[in-house]
Amino acid sequence: MFFTFSDILLLSKRIKKMPRAIDEELRGWNWHEPPLYSPSLSQVSVSELIYCSTLRSLYLKSRGVKGEINKSIVQGSLIHKVYATAIETVKRLIYTKADDGNTLRTLMADEFYSLQVSEEEAPYAKVLWDYITNIYSSELDKVRSKFSNLLRDAIVSQVVPFYVEFPIDGSFLGLGNLRVDAFVPHLPLIAEMKTGKYRYTHELALAGYALAIESQYEIPIDFGYLCYVNVSEKDVKNNCKLIPITDSLRSEFLDLRDKGQEVLDKGIDPGIAKDCEKDCIFYKVCHG
Repeated sequence: MFFTFSDILLLSKRIKKMPRAIDEELRGWNWHEPPLYSPSLSQVSVSELIYCSTLRSLYLKSRGVKGEINKSIVQGSLIHKVYATAIETVKRLIYTKADDGNTLRTLMADEFYSLQVSEEEAPYAKVLWDYITNIYSSELDKVRSKFSNLLRDAIVSQVVPFYVEFPIDGSFLGLGNLRVDAFVPHLPLIAEMKTGKYRYTHELALAGYALAIESQYEIPIDFGYLCYVNVSEKDVKNNCKLIPITDSLRSEFLDLRDKGQEVLDKGIDPGIAKDCEKDCIFYKVCHG
């Protein structure tokens, strides 16, 4: 998730060695034809489709039922917030003030105190903020040592070669407005950051985002990057896996989308899942 140009070059070499053979019917730009086409007018989000195995969470939300925010949700939100804000701040400071790594570190240290986090969250936020600061301060010095007289826009593109919170119009596929955690245009590659344990549905989410980008921009997205980022008061652990967006993954996601739209269109309660986890925001709603 903390991409540098060196990371992108290594990923490019890995991707070139991996097989890819996607059925043309399952490309997002064929949104107007089966199996991508959907006659439903209902729009669902990718995150809603992967949250509950029976899609009851989607049904409850559509009925205005409020879930209970728990510790894992708060922690995940914090990490996403700090990640996106820190990357955005690094770019802004290079555009406006920072000419070298030491200056960027000093400015980032000052900027941290404008980040709105609770006293309890602050130690974790600071560890992640500093982790990101160190990566891109070093990258800034590397770029400065290689090139001279670069425009600031070119410097930013070399130091932070990706976008965070990248917006996608998924309306062609009935997915509404979406945002993927990171998008690397050079490959191209989408990346999602998670804070809990591995779930297969996270791979399905990557397929959904890939289809949506293909439907909007008509560029092939053959791979996703699934990263589990965990932050303690001492360090950041970042475990990432390259995921091929295969035909089977695309088909499974489309089936899930169709089921989700059916839940909204018919308004029928799909029932309680057998694999409920206690950190689900609707656990008490479903289990009393």
